[in-house]
Amino acid sequence: MEREGVGMEGELDGSACPFGKQGEARPLDLASRPILEVRRPGRRDVPGLAVLLAEMQRHYRDPVSDSEAERAAVLACRPAPPPESFEPRTLIAVEPPGRVCGSIVLNVTFPATRLSRSLYVRDLYVAAAVRRRGVARALLRAAAQLTLAEGFSALDWTADSANAPARSMYDASGAATLGRVYYRLAGEALAKAAA
Repeated sequence: MEREGVGMEGELDGSACPFGKQGEARPLDLASRPILEVRRPGRRDVPGLAVLLAEMQRHYRDPVSDSEAERAAVLACRPAPPPESFEPRTLIAVEPPGRVCGSIVLNVTFPATRLSRSLYVRDLYVAAAVRRRGVARALLRAAAQLTLAEGFSALDWTADSANAPARSMYDASGAATLGRVYYRLAGEALAKAAA
């Protein structure tokens, strides 16, 4: 059985933080076992992240062109925003020898509890070839670390009610389920609501 570790080291505004500078990380030493690195993406990750984003869109039955996937990857690989920013945060999982195998995109929400800012998991995606190997768990753990490191009050997300494996992992993380219903306006319904 493979073990995966999340190892990151660096500074953010001069204080210790589990996340290195853009595109940098130091993997945990897990002897001779394969190591999964979770970190912020850098420019060198654009091609690999574009491949992952294209796979994600096919998985969600909304394929995009290679150029659209690359454009999205370039946006995701921009320098990390300052902690007080409302810019999205992106983390990637990278397996040896540098293949991007997962990502988590976090949006800032405001106001949250007591007028604080929180993070919302907009999307967590793991490549089909490496599912059920702890990649999603590592990304969620790293997102929780980032939430604390940057002073956010909470980490929220939704899950497809039919996705039992994901819900089981989320339940095991200790997350509470909230009594909310998720809504979306899109397409004709959005146009009608705007009229």
